[in-house]
Amino acid sequence: MNCATALLMTVATACALMTAHPRTALEPDPPMLPYHFVARPAPPPGTELDNIASVALTADNHLIALNRNPDRAMIEYDQNSKFIRSFNPNIARTPHGMRIDRFGNIWVIDSFMNIIMKLNAKGEPIATYGVRGENAPWDDTKWNGMFNQPLDVNWDRDDNLYVVQSHGGSSPPKSCTFCATYDSEQVRSQLQQSGQRAVLVSNPPAAPGSDPRVLKFDKNGKYVTSYSLKHGDGSPATIHSVIVSPQREVWVTDRQVKKIYVFDENLKFKREIQENYLTCGLFVDSQGGLWMSAGADGLIAKLDWSGKVLGRIGKQGSNPDSNDIGEAHYLTVAPDLKTIYIADTVSNHILKLEHN
Repeated sequence: MNCATALLMTVATACALMTAHPRTALEPDPPMLPYHFVARPAPPPGTELDNIASVALTADNHLIALNRNPDRAMIEYDQNSKFIRSFNPNIARTPHGMRIDRFGNIWVIDSFMNIIMKLNAKGEPIATYGVRGENAPWDDTKWNGMFNQPLDVNWDRDDNLYVVQSHGGSSPPKSCTFCATYDSEQVRSQLQQSGQRAVLVSNPPAAPGSDPRVLKFDKNGKYVTSYSLKHGDGSPATIHSVIVSPQREVWVTDRQVKKIYVFDENLKFKREIQENYLTCGLFVDSQGGLWMSAGADGLIAKLDWSGKVLGRIGKQGSNPDSNDIGEAHYLTVAPDLKTIYIADTVSNHILKLEHN
């Protein structure tokens, strides 16, 4: 074999390996972000926090936490993390995502009851989207008026609304004597692992999580279009978060496969990004920067708009008296970028980071 032939074979082999194992957006060992953990927001006096589903900041820089406890479902803290109030008991059967829009309205998602609730800045209900406790098979000719496990919402600059749905059929509500959920392998497994109880119902109109999808509505709530994100192999999809980039792209995460899907504002598919961490929650800060919470990987990451991880912070762990992160579900970043809050659904607390 001559040198030229050997060189060509080497190049061909390298190309084959690159094709078989596409480079992910994550560089090995990204640097630590210049933040440090500080004292966590405390639960309301005389209580404990439960699974913290989501966190968001108001225009006054007050923190709102969505807590999976019906007695204190929503909790407000001031800029110094001092408890102000708990409100809206029993607002959701299984609280999941929460966002605050540019008008100060608070949007709360009940993934089990299949509804999205719009509240004003005081936390008073304005509107409900979806049909409480119901779902239905998807109809390509028109929106059936129902969601199937909605998880997150966001808006573009024209106030069009984007919704993502599908928790892979899992995530039944916490144990109770009157709860019912649809029978599936995922639900049975989760109930067994958690020790929760629920009545299992057969023959649902549409199996929970069976229609992974991103949907677009106009600013008046009229359905515009959607895009199905079913896996080709039939495996469950967890379409967990959605944001709109400064470049007017819609970024959607599938936590199940650690991917980010990128669309234009009309939900025309553009590309996908493979990450090495769980793509749990996305957040765009006031300066147009992109952040990601990595779920059970126990960290948050700063990304660029190619999806490359620029830095990370956090450690997965189960010690509730430490800054271990059980599950970094969603996050929010203060407008001055000096403070970050993380909702931990496993260790039952709100983690707080401050810039060095």
